[in-house]
Amino acid sequence: MSCRKMIRWVVVTVLFSLVAVDASFAIENLRVAYPSLNTSVFALIIAQKEGYMKEEGLELQLLSIRGEIAIRTVLAGEVDIFTNAGSALAAAVRGVPVRLVTVFQDKPSWDLIAQPDIKSIAQLRGKNIAIMSPEGSLAVVAREMLKKNGLDPAKDVNLVVMGGDEIRFPALQTKAIHATLFNTATSIRAQKEGFTRLANASEYANLVEGGLATSHDKIKQNPEKIFRFVRGALKGLNYFVTKREPALKYMMDALRMKDRDMATLIYDIQTKLVLREGFSDDKALQGIIEDMKRTTKVQRDIKVGDIFDLSFVKKANEELKTSGWKP
Repeated sequence: MSCRKMIRWVVVTVLFSLVAVDASFAIENLRVAYPSLNTSVFALIIAQKEGYMKEEGLELQLLSIRGEIAIRTVLAGEVDIFTNAGSALAAAVRGVPVRLVTVFQDKPSWDLIAQPDIKSIAQLRGKNIAIMSPEGSLAVVAREMLKKNGLDPAKDVNLVVMGGDEIRFPALQTKAIHATLFNTATSIRAQKEGFTRLANASEYANLVEGGLATSHDKIKQNPEKIFRFVRGALKGLNYFVTKREPALKYMMDALRMKDRDMATLIYDIQTKLVLREGFSDDKALQGIIEDMKRTTKVQRDIKVGDIFDLSFVKKANEELKTSGWKP
């Protein structure tokens, strides 16, 4: 072989090698639906911006989509993951083919907020109470809170579907509604404006509020991709709960918030509720399933494994601990 041919062969070989290396590090897109900003979403934002998802070969596209619609888009294959864990739980109990793959929070943090002149849940009789969607987790909890205070949600109040906090808060301000459940951030804002905090949802219901869910098909078709996503999300969650100052900045940017004192209060409340390993024990989860069965009037026997696939997050935890990974 001549020297010129040898050089040409080496160059071609190197170029093919570079292409092969490039392909092995190709970034895959992953679409994530979220109904409102919460710990799950903050963890994903951090995982994306800190490069954890890129390390997993993923690029996230975060889409603001309401709970039930998010489930339909996942089942249709248009979205890969959704963060409305409460809606996922309710759907899975009803037999919809979705699974929760992480549990970041197993108690709802919502506050029931009402007009200033309303001082008790009993005073909501005949009033308009806004929910995000007809059968979502917010609606489930709202009905439970009303029932435990002697009110029939179907007869004694008017449940009005209005979408997320960004719609329900102005409705409360203009007196179009009398009460609603708000996440921590909006609750604090509402209380500062003089609205009444009637109760916290965690006093009335056990529910998976923070977490990530997907369809049976997505898990079956690409379990390795789901695992990489969960591992990246777990890194983001650990960053959120351990690196206070930069995590606060990420949270304030996401919420478009300038009030640091309010942001700190929200952060402190949220981090106390976070399950840092990304899952809860089977006993607690079975209790949550039984509560949801009663709420949805489902009679069939349902086990934890029918609703949750926590194998990904448990494996990710083991790997991160073994490697000594720190954010």
